[in-house]
Amino acid sequence: MSLNSIAYLIYLPIISFIMFKVGWLFYKNGEVFLMNLFQHNQALVTSINNLLLIGYYLLNIGYAILTIAYWDHLESIIDIINSLSFTLGRIIIVLAIMHYNNILILKYINKQKLLN
Repeated sequence: MSLNSIAYLIYLPIISFIMFKVGWLFYKNGEVFLMNLFQHNQALVTSINNLLLIGYYLLNIGYAILTIAYWDHLESIIDIINSLSFTLGRIIIVLAIMHYNNILILKYINKQKLLN
């Protein structure tokens, strides 16, 4: 078994756990913000929250798979650790940036709603 295969076997469960756990937390806790934004319209909030969750999963699964496609050939355990650390760290930073962008957009929409 090559070292790349070992890295994939380590990477896939870790990234799957991170993606699904974070997505579920966003889904559950983000409903409060959406309820405030859409004047407690439960049907609309549920639909938008489901669409956001699906979009989140699709985007992250695609990014995780593309990341695997561009991995270099690994030749040592140190290469595995470096590659996993860099890849997982990059994905976590991208998730954080996406989250804060969504919060800023919701804040902007809410501010515009209050001004009108």
